[in-house]
Formats: sequence, C-alpha cells, structure tokens
Amino acid sequence: MNRVALAITCAALFGLASCGTPAEQCEARVAAEQRNVLRLLQEVEANIARGYAWETTVSGTGFRLCAGGFRGGYGRLGLGYSSCHGGPDTMRKRVPIDPAAEMRKREALQKRLAALSAQGVSQCLARHDAAR
Repeated sequence: MNRVALAITCAALFGLASCGTPAEQCEARVAAEQRNVLRLLQEVEANIARGYAWETTVSGTGFRLCAGGFRGGYGRLGLGYSSCHGGPDTMRKRVPIDPAAEMRKREALQKRLAALSAQGVSQCLARHDAAR
C-alpha cells in the first residue's frame, strides 16, 4: 500500500470514528474524563506512597540527525537502514510534596470519579432522550 492510499484510509477511518449519535459522543466524552481522573488519582496516590513527586523537564530542540540509505543498486530497491541521533533530553527529578495537600487532592479526585461513574452516562442519556 503506498503512502497516499494509507493516508486516505487513515482519514476515512478517523472520519468514521468521529461518527456516532450525540448520546454516544457524550458517553465517549464521559469515559475519556473518567480515564483522565483515574490517571490523576493513581498519580496522586503514588506520590503519597513515595512521599515525593516526579517532575519531568524537557530540554533541547527535538532536532534529530539521521543518516541512512538503501542497499542495492542499478535501479533495484533494497532493504533500507537508518540511524538517528539526538532529540530532546528528558530529565526527571524528585520534588517534595505537601502530604496534606495531596490527600485533599486525592479526596477531590475520588469525589469527581464517583460523580462521573454514578451520573455521567445517565445524564447523557437523559439529556439526549429529552431532546428527541
């Protein structure tokens, strides 16, 4: 499959994935929010368990120097190889936390997750059934 056909196929699949009834789109938004809140909750709980948080900093431009080519010759296409070096540097360092603030954050996230789990999808269904 050439690149143009691949790009068209990907665009078509993306277009189909964005389809759906308004209720289904609402449910997908609620599910995405639930996943996000759950991820944040897991991060806060890990920070509390460790006693510190990780801070990630990215430095550099993201420029990559690549060298490569094709093996073969005389118009024949062969296997390619490539070697890339460089790119942004990612550094992680420990950051002290306030345990009381982290526990308040955890409680707020637990309440938000419970509210989304209990009412999120039912509110979507009620809102879109009433609109019909």
